[in-house]
Amino acid sequence: MNKFKTLALVLFSSTALLVTSCSKDNETPEPQKPAILTVNTVSDLDGSAGAVYYSLSTNKQVTGDDITAGKWDIKFSGTSIFVNGGTSGSGTTQAQTVAGKFEEVNQAPADGYNTDASGVNAIVKWYQYTGEDIKPNHTILPLPGKIIIIKTSAGKYAKMEIKSYYKGNPVITEAFDANTPSKFYTFRFAYQADGSTNLQ
Repeated sequence: MNKFKTLALVLFSSTALLVTSCSKDNETPEPQKPAILTVNTVSDLDGSAGAVYYSLSTNKQVTGDDITAGKWDIKFSGTSIFVNGGTSGSGTTQAQTVAGKFEEVNQAPADGYNTDASGVNAIVKWYQYTGEDIKPNHTILPLPGKIIIIKTSAGKYAKMEIKSYYKGNPVITEAFDANTPSKFYTFRFAYQADGSTNLQ
């Protein structure tokens, strides 16, 4: 009689273990959390000595052999901004400029992108040069409401706003000194690492 009780207990325990195991296997996996949009501000990126290259994915300046290897997304040279594509690089980066506020541009456009071509960059009309007619004279002013949308060679999207062309991101009034060190780029950008067009 004891043998039968022992055998029944073993069978019951094995069945319970099997049911528990199957139950765990059939559980619905938890949905993955959406990627968090990374928003960064870059202050005084120094292009005063020449062209300066930047990677949006790593949020770092690119130098040396990494430039040749195409590990960059955008290049600043004076008032020109280049993308790593077309006539400017070995990648396939494209861009366009849209109207709106940085916080309100929530979706990258599906089309309308350009790459750099001979004499025509993908990123244009992001600033105003005041010349002699507007004070402060001979000053580069980033245009408000101009947001640059970038589609990188890796197929990732980013939005970027240029904040300043001058060292220290100074407040520019009519008394601004145009001899303030220039080609120091301050900008903010949001980089979407998951490959979606979501920019909010």
